[in-house]
Amino acid sequence: MRIPFRALVAAVAFTCLAPVSARSQTDTSLKLTTTVPQASAEFKAGMSDWENLSFESATAHFQSAVKSDPSFGLARAIYGYMAGTFFGDLSTEQALAEADRGVADASRGTTNEMLLAAAYREALRGNNQAAAALFRTASLLMPRDRLIALSGISGPAGLTSTVPALRDFIAKNPDYPLAYNTLAYSLWQSDPAGAEEAAKRQAELNPNYPNPHDTYGEILQWNGKFPEAAAEYRRAAATSTRFPEGYAGLAEVEALQGHYDQARAYLNQAIANAWTPQQKLGYMRQIAGTYALQGNAPDAYAKQLEAVANEARAQQNARAVAIATAQSATVYAVAGNASAAHQAIGAAKAVNPDVPWPVNFYATMAHGLMKHWTPANQELAALKAKAAGDSTVSMDMVAAAEAFLATQQGHPADALKILSTADTTNFLVMNRLAEAHAALGHKAEAAAWNNKINSNYQLNLADFTSVNARRRAKTAR
Repeated sequence: MRIPFRALVAAVAFTCLAPVSARSQTDTSLKLTTTVPQASAEFKAGMSDWENLSFESATAHFQSAVKSDPSFGLARAIYGYMAGTFFGDLSTEQALAEADRGVADASRGTTNEMLLAAAYREALRGNNQAAAALFRTASLLMPRDRLIALSGISGPAGLTSTVPALRDFIAKNPDYPLAYNTLAYSLWQSDPAGAEEAAKRQAELNPNYPNPHDTYGEILQWNGKFPEAAAEYRRAAATSTRFPEGYAGLAEVEALQGHYDQARAYLNQAIANAWTPQQKLGYMRQIAGTYALQGNAPDAYAKQLEAVANEARAQQNARAVAIATAQSATVYAVAGNASAAHQAIGAAKAVNPDVPWPVNFYATMAHGLMKHWTPANQELAALKAKAAGDSTVSMDMVAAAEAFLATQQGHPADALKILSTADTTNFLVMNRLAEAHAALGHKAEAAAWNNKINSNYQLNLADFTSVNARRRAKTAR
Protein backbone atom coordinates (compact mmCIF):
# COMPACT_ATOMS: atom_id res chain seq x y z
CA MET A 1 0.00 0.00 0.00
CA ARG A 2 2.31 2.76 -1.30
CA ILE A 3 0.56 6.04 -0.39
CA PRO A 4 1.79 9.51 0.61
CA PHE A 5 1.30 8.75 4.25
CA ARG A 6 -0.07 5.86 6.22
CA ALA A 7 -3.62 7.08 6.45
CA LEU A 8 -6.50 5.60 8.32
CA VAL A 9 -7.51 2.43 6.51
CA ALA A 10 -11.14 3.36 6.35
CA ALA A 11 -13.84 2.08 4.07
CA VAL A 12 -17.54 1.51 4.13
CA ALA A 13 -19.56 -1.37 2.76
CA PHE A 14 -23.20 -1.27 1.92
CA THR A 15 -25.87 -3.92 1.98
CA CYS A 16 -28.82 -2.06 0.51
CA LEU A 17 -29.04 0.52 -2.25
CA ALA A 18 -32.70 1.38 -1.76
CA PRO A 19 -33.27 5.09 -1.09
CA VAL A 20 -34.92 6.27 2.12
CA SER A 21 -36.48 9.63 2.80
CA ALA A 22 -35.70 10.08 6.50
CA ARG A 23 -32.99 9.26 9.00
CA SER A 24 -33.55 6.25 11.23
CA GLN A 25 -31.58 5.49 14.40
CA THR A 26 -32.47 1.83 14.02
CA ASP A 27 -30.85 1.21 10.62
CA THR A 28 -28.47 -1.77 10.75
CA SER A 29 -27.31 -1.49 7.15
CA LEU A 30 -26.23 1.41 5.00
CA LYS A 31 -29.13 2.65 2.90
CA LEU A 32 -28.11 5.21 0.31
CA THR A 33 -30.27 8.26 -0.32
CA THR A 34 -29.36 8.65 -3.96
CA THR A 35 -32.11 7.81 -6.42
CA VAL A 36 -29.79 7.94 -9.43
CA PRO A 37 -28.94 4.39 -10.59
CA GLN A 38 -25.64 5.46 -12.18
CA ALA A 39 -24.53 7.11 -8.94
CA SER A 40 -25.32 3.93 -7.02
CA ALA A 41 -23.44 1.81 -9.54
CA GLU A 42 -20.37 4.06 -9.43
CA PHE A 43 -20.44 4.09 -5.65
CA LYS A 44 -20.62 0.30 -5.59
CA ALA A 45 -17.70 0.02 -8.01
CA GLY A 46 -15.71 2.50 -5.94
CA MET A 47 -16.27 0.58 -2.74
CA SER A 48 -15.28 -2.70 -4.41
CA ASP A 49 -12.03 -1.13 -5.62
CA TRP A 50 -11.35 0.46 -2.25
CA GLU A 51 -11.90 -2.76 -0.34
CA ASN A 52 -9.23 -4.22 -2.61
CA LEU A 53 -7.03 -1.14 -2.05
CA SER A 54 -7.17 0.04 -5.65
CA PHE A 55 -7.20 3.68 -4.61
CA GLU A 56 -6.84 5.38 -7.98
CA SER A 57 -9.73 3.58 -9.66
CA ALA A 58 -11.83 3.91 -6.51
CA THR A 59 -11.31 7.68 -6.52
CA ALA A 60 -12.40 7.85 -10.17
CA HIS A 61 -15.59 5.93 -9.39
CA PHE A 62 -16.49 8.16 -6.43
CA GLN A 63 -15.92 11.22 -8.59
CA SER A 64 -18.25 9.74 -11.22
CA ALA A 65 -20.87 9.04 -8.54
CA VAL A 66 -20.79 12.71 -7.54
CA LYS A 67 -21.09 13.82 -11.17
CA SER A 68 -24.11 11.52 -11.61
CA ASP A 69 -25.76 12.86 -8.46
CA PRO A 70 -24.26 16.13 -7.13
CA SER A 71 -26.37 15.87 -3.95
CA PHE A 72 -24.95 12.42 -3.05
CA GLY A 73 -23.25 13.57 0.16
CA LEU A 74 -21.51 10.39 1.26
CA ALA A 75 -19.98 9.84 -2.18
CA ARG A 76 -18.74 13.45 -2.21
CA ALA A 77 -17.22 13.18 1.26
CA ILE A 78 -15.41 9.96 0.33
CA TYR A 79 -14.24 11.51 -2.94
CA GLY A 80 -12.84 14.48 -1.05
CA TYR A 81 -11.04 12.14 1.34
CA MET A 82 -9.64 9.95 -1.41
CA ALA A 83 -8.59 12.78 -3.71
CA GLY A 84 -6.98 14.70 -0.87
CA THR A 85 -5.24 11.73 0.75
CA PHE A 86 -4.11 9.41 -2.01
CA PHE A 87 -3.59 10.17 -5.71
CA GLY A 88 -6.42 12.53 -6.54
CA ASP A 89 -6.36 15.84 -8.37
CA LEU A 90 -7.49 18.14 -5.54
CA SER A 91 -5.49 20.46 -3.35
CA THR A 92 -5.94 20.13 0.42
CA GLU A 93 -8.28 23.13 0.43
CA GLN A 94 -10.34 21.76 -2.45
CA ALA A 95 -10.56 18.31 -0.85
CA LEU A 96 -11.75 19.81 2.44
CA ALA A 97 -14.36 21.86 0.61
CA GLU A 98 -15.65 18.68 -1.05
CA ALA A 99 -15.76 16.88 2.29
CA ASP A 100 -17.55 19.78 3.99
CA ARG A 101 -20.21 19.89 1.29
CA GLY A 102 -20.48 16.10 1.45
CA VAL A 103 -21.19 16.22 5.19
CA ALA A 104 -23.78 18.95 4.69
CA ASP A 105 -25.54 16.94 1.99
CA ALA A 106 -25.27 13.68 3.95
CA SER A 107 -26.93 15.32 6.96
CA ARG A 108 -30.11 15.38 4.92
CA GLY A 109 -29.89 11.61 4.39
CA THR A 110 -29.62 8.78 6.88
CA THR A 111 -27.91 8.85 10.26
CA ASN A 112 -25.42 6.27 9.01
CA GLU A 113 -24.54 8.32 5.95
CA MET A 114 -24.03 11.42 8.06
CA LEU A 115 -21.78 9.59 10.55
CA LEU A 116 -19.66 8.08 7.82
CA ALA A 117 -19.33 11.32 5.88
CA ALA A 118 -18.19 13.07 9.07
CA ALA A 119 -15.71 10.26 9.76
CA TYR A 120 -14.10 10.66 6.34
CA ARG A 121 -13.87 14.41 6.78
CA GLU A 122 -12.08 14.00 10.12
CA ALA A 123 -9.72 11.48 8.56
CA LEU A 124 -8.96 13.98 5.78
CA ARG A 125 -8.25 16.63 8.40
CA GLY A 126 -5.81 14.26 10.08
CA ASN A 127 -8.02 13.87 13.17
CA ASN A 128 -7.61 10.11 13.10
CA GLN A 129 -8.79 9.38 16.63
CA ALA A 130 -11.96 11.41 16.06
CA ALA A 131 -12.49 9.60 12.76
CA ALA A 132 -12.03 6.24 14.45
CA ALA A 133 -14.58 7.18 17.13
CA LEU A 134 -17.12 8.09 14.46
CA PHE A 135 -16.49 4.80 12.65
CA ARG A 136 -16.95 2.91 15.91
CA THR A 137 -20.27 4.67 16.44
CA ALA A 138 -21.31 3.79 12.91
CA SER A 139 -20.28 0.21 13.56
CA LEU A 140 -22.73 0.01 16.45
CA LEU A 141 -25.50 0.93 14.01
CA MET A 142 -24.19 -1.43 11.32
CA PRO A 143 -22.66 -4.30 13.33
CA ARG A 144 -22.44 -6.72 10.39
CA ASP A 145 -20.20 -4.43 8.36
CA ARG A 146 -16.58 -5.58 8.71
CA LEU A 147 -15.15 -2.64 6.79
CA ILE A 148 -16.62 -0.12 9.17
CA ALA A 149 -15.57 -2.17 12.21
CA LEU A 150 -11.99 -2.32 10.94
CA SER A 151 -11.99 1.42 10.30
CA GLY A 152 -12.81 2.06 13.94
CA ILE A 153 -9.83 0.17 15.35
CA SER A 154 -7.52 2.61 17.12
CA GLY A 155 -7.02 5.10 14.33
CA PRO A 156 -4.25 5.10 11.73
CA ALA A 157 -2.28 2.09 10.60
CA GLY A 158 1.29 1.95 11.83
CA LEU A 159 0.51 2.31 15.54
CA THR A 160 1.59 -0.71 17.58
CA SER A 161 -1.31 -0.01 19.95
CA THR A 162 -3.64 -1.24 17.21
CA VAL A 163 -2.12 -4.71 17.17
CA PRO A 164 -4.17 -6.39 19.97
CA ALA A 165 -7.44 -5.05 18.56
CA LEU A 166 -6.44 -6.11 15.05
CA ARG A 167 -5.54 -9.61 16.20
CA ASP A 168 -8.90 -9.89 17.94
CA PHE A 169 -10.65 -8.70 14.78
CA ILE A 170 -8.73 -11.19 12.63
CA ALA A 171 -9.53 -14.03 15.02
CA LYS A 172 -13.20 -13.32 14.35
CA ASN A 173 -12.68 -12.62 10.62
CA PRO A 174 -9.75 -14.80 9.51
CA ASP A 175 -10.70 -14.62 5.84
CA TYR A 176 -10.83 -10.82 5.61
CA PRO A 177 -7.81 -9.61 3.56
CA LEU A 178 -7.88 -5.91 4.43
CA ALA A 179 -7.26 -6.54 8.12
CA TYR A 180 -3.94 -8.22 7.32
CA ASN A 181 -2.83 -5.12 5.40
CA THR A 182 -3.40 -2.92 8.44
CA LEU A 183 -1.75 -5.48 10.70
CA ALA A 184 1.33 -5.71 8.48
CA TYR A 185 2.07 -1.99 8.68
CA SER A 186 1.19 -1.83 12.37
CA LEU A 187 3.63 -4.67 13.14
CA TRP A 188 6.59 -3.78 10.96
CA GLN A 189 8.70 -1.70 13.34
CA SER A 190 8.26 -4.02 16.33
CA ASP A 191 7.94 -7.37 14.54
CA PRO A 192 9.24 -7.35 10.93
CA ALA A 193 8.75 -11.10 10.53
CA GLY A 194 5.18 -10.86 11.78
CA ALA A 195 4.53 -8.00 9.38
CA GLU A 196 5.84 -10.10 6.52
CA GLU A 197 3.60 -13.00 7.51
CA ALA A 198 0.54 -10.74 7.66
CA ALA A 199 1.30 -9.18 4.27
CA LYS A 200 1.80 -12.61 2.74
CA ARG A 201 -1.54 -13.76 4.12
CA GLN A 202 -3.31 -10.78 2.55
CA ALA A 203 -1.79 -11.60 -0.83
CA GLU A 204 -2.87 -15.24 -0.44
CA LEU A 205 -6.44 -14.25 0.36
CA ASN A 206 -6.67 -11.64 -2.39
CA PRO A 207 -4.25 -12.70 -5.15
CA ASN A 208 -6.01 -11.12 -8.13
CA TYR A 209 -5.68 -7.48 -7.06
CA PRO A 210 -2.44 -5.50 -7.20
CA ASN A 211 -2.20 -3.76 -3.84
CA PRO A 212 -1.90 -6.90 -1.69
CA HIS A 213 1.16 -7.84 -3.75
CA ASP A 214 2.46 -4.28 -3.49
CA THR A 215 2.06 -4.36 0.29
CA TYR A 216 3.85 -7.71 0.50
CA GLY A 217 6.58 -6.40 -1.78
CA GLU A 218 7.02 -3.28 0.30
CA ILE A 219 7.34 -5.21 3.57
CA LEU A 220 9.82 -7.60 1.92
CA GLN A 221 11.79 -4.59 0.66
CA TRP A 222 11.86 -3.02 4.12
CA ASN A 223 13.14 -6.34 5.44
CA GLY A 224 15.99 -6.26 2.92
CA LYS A 225 14.69 -9.09 0.74
CA PHE A 226 15.08 -7.39 -2.63
CA PRO A 227 14.61 -10.32 -5.06
CA GLU A 228 11.47 -11.45 -3.26
CA ALA A 229 10.16 -7.88 -3.13
CA ALA A 230 10.75 -7.40 -6.85
CA ALA A 231 8.80 -10.57 -7.59
CA GLU A 232 5.78 -9.24 -5.67
CA TYR A 233 6.01 -5.82 -7.29
CA ARG A 234 6.00 -7.53 -10.70
CA ARG A 235 2.88 -9.45 -9.70
CA ALA A 236 1.25 -6.16 -8.68
CA ALA A 237 2.11 -4.53 -12.00
CA ALA A 238 0.95 -7.57 -13.98
CA THR A 239 -2.59 -7.77 -12.60
CA SER A 240 -5.50 -6.79 -14.79
CA THR A 241 -6.00 -3.56 -12.84
CA ARG A 242 -3.74 -0.71 -13.98
CA PHE A 243 -1.31 -0.22 -11.10
CA PRO A 244 1.65 2.11 -11.69
CA GLU A 245 2.78 1.78 -8.09
CA GLY A 246 4.09 -1.69 -8.88
CA TYR A 247 6.63 -0.05 -11.18
CA ALA A 248 7.43 2.52 -8.48
CA GLY A 249 8.17 -0.34 -6.09
CA LEU A 250 10.47 -1.97 -8.63
CA ALA A 251 12.24 1.40 -9.01
CA GLU A 252 12.84 1.57 -5.26
CA VAL A 253 14.35 -1.90 -5.17
CA GLU A 254 16.64 -1.10 -8.10
CA ALA A 255 17.68 2.27 -6.66
CA LEU A 256 18.53 0.71 -3.30
CA GLN A 257 20.89 -1.62 -5.15
CA GLY A 258 22.51 1.21 -7.11
CA HIS A 259 20.82 0.32 -10.42
CA TYR A 260 19.71 3.86 -11.22
CA ASP A 261 19.13 3.55 -14.96
CA GLN A 262 16.85 0.56 -14.39
CA ALA A 263 15.03 2.45 -11.63
CA ARG A 264 14.37 5.31 -14.03
CA ALA A 265 13.14 2.89 -16.68
CA TYR A 266 10.57 1.52 -14.24
CA LEU A 267 9.48 5.03 -13.25
CA ASN A 268 8.92 5.87 -16.89
CA GLN A 269 6.61 2.84 -17.04
CA ALA A 270 4.83 4.21 -13.98
CA ILE A 271 4.41 7.55 -15.76
CA ALA A 272 2.96 5.78 -18.80
CA ASN A 273 0.36 4.14 -16.54
CA ALA A 274 -0.37 7.10 -14.26
CA TRP A 275 -4.00 7.74 -13.46
CA THR A 276 -3.79 11.51 -13.07
CA PRO A 277 -1.47 14.36 -14.10
CA GLN A 278 -0.63 14.81 -10.43
CA GLN A 279 0.47 11.19 -10.15
CA LYS A 280 2.61 11.64 -13.27
CA LEU A 281 4.26 14.64 -11.63
CA GLY A 282 4.98 12.55 -8.55
CA TYR A 283 6.78 9.93 -10.62
CA MET A 284 8.77 12.65 -12.38
CA ARG A 285 9.88 13.85 -8.96
CA GLN A 286 10.92 10.30 -8.14
CA ILE A 287 13.10 10.20 -11.25
CA ALA A 288 14.79 13.34 -9.93
CA GLY A 289 15.21 11.46 -6.65
CA THR A 290 17.16 8.72 -8.40
CA TYR A 291 19.67 11.33 -9.55
CA ALA A 292 19.86 12.72 -6.02
CA LEU A 293 20.61 9.25 -4.69
CA GLN A 294 23.10 8.55 -7.46
CA GLY A 295 24.98 11.71 -6.60
CA ASN A 296 27.32 12.02 -9.58
CA ALA A 297 25.05 13.38 -12.31
CA PRO A 298 24.38 17.06 -11.49
CA ASP A 299 23.50 18.05 -15.05
CA ALA A 300 20.93 15.27 -15.44
CA TYR A 301 19.58 16.01 -11.94
CA ALA A 302 19.11 19.71 -12.70
CA LYS A 303 17.55 18.92 -16.08
CA GLN A 304 15.03 16.57 -14.45
CA LEU A 305 14.11 19.17 -11.85
CA GLU A 306 13.54 21.61 -14.70
CA ALA A 307 11.25 19.04 -16.32
CA VAL A 308 9.37 18.70 -13.02
CA ALA A 309 8.96 22.47 -12.81
CA ASN A 310 7.73 22.65 -16.41
CA GLU A 311 5.19 19.89 -15.84
CA ALA A 312 4.01 21.56 -12.64
CA ARG A 313 3.68 24.83 -14.54
CA ALA A 314 1.56 23.10 -17.17
CA GLN A 315 -0.64 21.78 -14.36
CA GLN A 316 -0.85 25.31 -12.89
CA ASN A 317 0.75 24.10 -9.67
CA ALA A 318 2.73 27.17 -8.64
CA ARG A 319 3.86 25.67 -5.35
CA ALA A 320 5.43 22.67 -7.06
CA VAL A 321 7.10 24.95 -9.62
CA ALA A 322 8.68 27.04 -6.87
CA ILE A 323 9.88 24.06 -4.84
CA ALA A 324 11.42 22.21 -7.79
CA THR A 325 13.19 25.40 -8.87
CA ALA A 326 14.53 25.97 -5.36
CA GLN A 327 15.72 22.37 -5.18
CA SER A 328 17.78 22.95 -8.31
CA ALA A 329 19.64 25.71 -6.45
CA THR A 330 21.16 23.10 -4.14
CA VAL A 331 22.27 21.05 -7.15
CA TYR A 332 24.02 24.06 -8.66
CA ALA A 333 25.54 24.93 -5.28
CA VAL A 334 27.06 21.46 -4.90
CA ALA A 335 28.43 21.74 -8.46
CA GLY A 336 30.04 25.08 -7.58
CA ASN A 337 27.86 27.12 -9.95
CA ALA A 338 27.02 30.05 -7.68
CA SER A 339 25.49 32.14 -10.45
CA ALA A 340 23.00 29.43 -11.42
CA ALA A 341 22.19 28.76 -7.75
CA HIS A 342 21.40 32.42 -7.10
CA GLN A 343 19.32 32.59 -10.27
CA ALA A 344 17.33 29.51 -9.22
CA ILE A 345 16.63 30.95 -5.77
CA GLY A 346 15.42 34.19 -7.31
CA ALA A 347 13.27 32.37 -9.85
CA ALA A 348 11.71 30.19 -7.14
CA LYS A 349 10.73 33.23 -5.10
CA ALA A 350 9.33 34.99 -8.17
CA VAL A 351 6.80 32.25 -8.91
CA ASN A 352 4.35 33.51 -6.30
CA PRO A 353 4.39 36.32 -3.73
CA ASP A 354 3.42 33.74 -1.11
CA VAL A 355 6.74 31.89 -1.10
CA PRO A 356 6.31 28.25 0.06
CA TRP A 357 8.40 27.44 3.13
CA PRO A 358 10.40 24.66 1.37
CA VAL A 359 11.83 27.38 -0.89
CA ASN A 360 13.37 29.02 2.18
CA PHE A 361 14.67 25.65 3.33
CA TYR A 362 16.41 24.89 0.05
CA ALA A 363 17.69 28.46 -0.21
CA THR A 364 19.20 28.06 3.26
CA MET A 365 20.91 24.87 2.18
CA ALA A 366 22.14 26.29 -1.13
CA HIS A 367 23.69 29.36 0.50
CA GLY A 368 25.17 27.19 3.23
CA LEU A 369 26.73 24.83 0.69
CA MET A 370 28.35 27.85 -0.94
CA LYS A 371 29.43 29.17 2.49
CA HIS A 372 27.44 32.35 1.98
CA TRP A 373 26.61 32.62 5.65
CA THR A 374 24.75 35.94 5.75
CA PRO A 375 22.07 35.04 3.16
CA ALA A 376 21.96 31.50 4.56
CA ASN A 377 21.09 32.81 8.02
CA GLN A 378 18.58 35.24 6.51
CA GLU A 379 16.80 32.38 4.78
CA LEU A 380 16.88 30.34 8.00
CA ALA A 381 15.32 33.26 9.88
CA ALA A 382 12.58 33.47 7.25
CA LEU A 383 11.98 29.74 7.58
CA LYS A 384 11.72 29.98 11.37
CA ALA A 385 9.31 32.90 11.10
CA LYS A 386 7.03 30.85 8.86
CA ALA A 387 7.25 27.88 11.22
CA ALA A 388 5.96 30.05 14.05
CA GLY A 389 2.66 30.60 12.27
CA ASP A 390 2.32 27.60 9.98
CA SER A 391 1.78 24.12 11.41
CA THR A 392 2.64 22.52 8.05
CA VAL A 393 6.29 23.57 8.32
CA SER A 394 8.48 20.58 9.23
CA MET A 395 10.24 21.45 12.48
CA ASP A 396 12.65 18.60 11.82
CA MET A 397 13.72 20.27 8.59
CA VAL A 398 14.09 23.60 10.38
CA ALA A 399 16.30 21.97 13.03
CA ALA A 400 18.30 20.11 10.38
CA ALA A 401 18.93 23.31 8.42
CA GLU A 402 20.02 25.20 11.51
CA ALA A 403 22.25 22.33 12.61
CA PHE A 404 23.84 22.12 9.18
CA LEU A 405 24.78 25.79 9.29
CA ALA A 406 26.13 25.41 12.82
CA THR A 407 28.34 22.46 11.89
CA GLN A 408 29.57 24.10 8.70
CA GLN A 409 30.48 27.27 10.61
CA GLY A 410 32.53 25.32 13.15
CA HIS A 411 29.98 24.83 15.92
CA PRO A 412 29.08 21.11 15.79
CA ALA A 413 28.38 20.96 19.55
CA ASP A 414 25.67 23.57 19.04
CA ALA A 415 24.32 21.46 16.18
CA LEU A 416 23.89 18.50 18.54
CA LYS A 417 21.93 20.70 20.98
CA ILE A 418 19.72 21.97 18.16
CA LEU A 419 18.97 18.42 17.02
CA SER A 420 18.28 17.11 20.54
CA THR A 421 14.58 17.94 20.28
CA ALA A 422 14.13 16.72 16.70
CA ASP A 423 12.79 13.35 15.56
CA THR A 424 15.80 11.02 15.58
CA THR A 425 14.03 8.54 13.29
CA ASN A 426 14.04 11.16 10.51
CA PHE A 427 16.76 10.38 7.96
CA LEU A 428 17.75 14.03 7.55
CA VAL A 429 18.05 14.52 11.30
CA MET A 430 20.08 11.32 11.68
CA ASN A 431 22.45 12.42 8.93
CA ARG A 432 22.97 15.86 10.46
CA LEU A 433 23.67 14.18 13.80
CA ALA A 434 26.27 12.01 12.08
CA GLU A 435 27.90 15.06 10.50
CA ALA A 436 28.06 16.93 13.81
CA HIS A 437 29.60 13.92 15.58
CA ALA A 438 32.12 13.48 12.76
CA ALA A 439 33.13 17.14 13.06
CA LEU A 440 33.72 16.57 16.77
CA GLY A 441 35.85 13.50 16.06
CA HIS A 442 33.21 11.11 17.39
CA LYS A 443 33.80 8.47 14.74
CA ALA A 444 31.82 5.69 16.41
CA GLU A 445 28.78 7.87 17.01
CA ALA A 446 28.87 9.22 13.45
CA ALA A 447 29.12 5.71 12.02
CA ALA A 448 26.26 4.51 14.22
CA TRP A 449 23.90 7.24 12.97
CA ASN A 450 24.84 6.67 9.35
CA ASN A 451 24.38 2.93 9.78
CA LYS A 452 20.82 3.52 11.00
CA ILE A 453 20.13 5.06 7.60
CA ASN A 454 22.10 2.56 5.53
CA SER A 455 20.38 -0.41 7.17
CA ASN A 456 16.87 1.00 6.71
CA TYR A 457 15.35 0.09 3.35
CA GLN A 458 12.30 2.33 3.48
CA LEU A 459 12.68 4.62 0.50
CA ASN A 460 10.60 7.47 -0.87
CA LEU A 461 12.39 8.73 -3.97
CA ALA A 462 10.24 11.87 -4.02
CA ASP A 463 11.48 12.90 -0.56
CA PHE A 464 14.66 14.69 -1.57
CA THR A 465 15.85 15.44 1.96
CA SER A 466 15.81 11.78 2.99
CA VAL A 467 17.23 10.63 -0.36
CA ASN A 468 20.13 13.05 -0.06
CA ALA A 469 20.65 11.99 3.55
CA ARG A 470 20.85 8.38 2.39
CA ARG A 471 23.44 9.27 -0.25
CA ARG A 472 25.56 11.18 2.28
CA ALA A 473 25.33 8.35 4.80
CA LYS A 474 26.40 5.83 2.19
CA THR A 475 29.41 7.84 1.03
CA ALA A 476 30.48 8.52 4.64
CA ARG A 477 31.25 4.85 5.19
